[in-house]
Amino acid sequence: MATRTTAYKRLAETIRQRILEGEWRAGQQLPTEQRLCDEFSASRITVRRALQIMEEELLVRRRQGSGTFVSPTPVRKIPILNTDFFASVVRHAPDLKRRVKSCDWIEADNDLAEQLDTVPGDKILHAVRVDELRGEPVAADELWLPWRFASELGSDDLTELDFLDRWQAVENIRLDYGTQSIEATKARAPLTGLLQVRSGDPLLKETNTLYLIAGQRAGLFVSHYRHDYFRFDATVAIRTDARKSGTGSEIEVARG
Repeated sequence: MATRTTAYKRLAETIRQRILEGEWRAGQQLPTEQRLCDEFSASRITVRRALQIMEEELLVRRRQGSGTFVSPTPVRKIPILNTDFFASVVRHAPDLKRRVKSCDWIEADNDLAEQLDTVPGDKILHAVRVDELRGEPVAADELWLPWRFASELGSDDLTELDFLDRWQAVENIRLDYGTQSIEATKARAPLTGLLQVRSGDPLLKETNTLYLIAGQRAGLFVSHYRHDYFRFDATVAIRTDARKSGTGSEIEVARG
């Protein structure tokens, strides 16, 4: 029997397809929650969770007292919430698959040795992975992991969407924190081939350096996302701290 989680994700996929295929047109009001419950033999909580997913993807707008409407420009974009890729994909793109394009042991040059806090010539696991939705590439990443933190990893481990948990379990390590930068960039080879985009097309680039509890650098990850499939969202907490500036405010971004 399907779980409630499975039920609302399946319903979200059905609603998503109806919108993207034009069955429900831009600006059109969706059936009421009760009608959706009746049509899909679903509970009200299942319908509400499915509609929440559609709202997070900007495919619908919900108006208090009026109902739910298809967005004026309904284009599916997967929100990466609070930089938590795995949780966001599980919620918004459970059909996403990951493939390993290449995986090799290389020797660290001076630049890579500095980035990973190791020595030139040290063995580094270098892998290129591509994420696909229904056979279409939507994201690609490169990762570099020092041998002492990656010697037991295999190709099957690298295909895991929840790779960080698998990595820690296989290598018996514990990650503590990471530094991150996100920027807009333009597609160049080999990304044009990996993502099937044109040279110069916009991409979202995310660079992460991950650290262990002891402060050692455990790995470097550089990911590129197609802008037509992804966006980054963050929860922002705003608080006033009189002790710091008397009347100033501080903005703090919550990280997942």
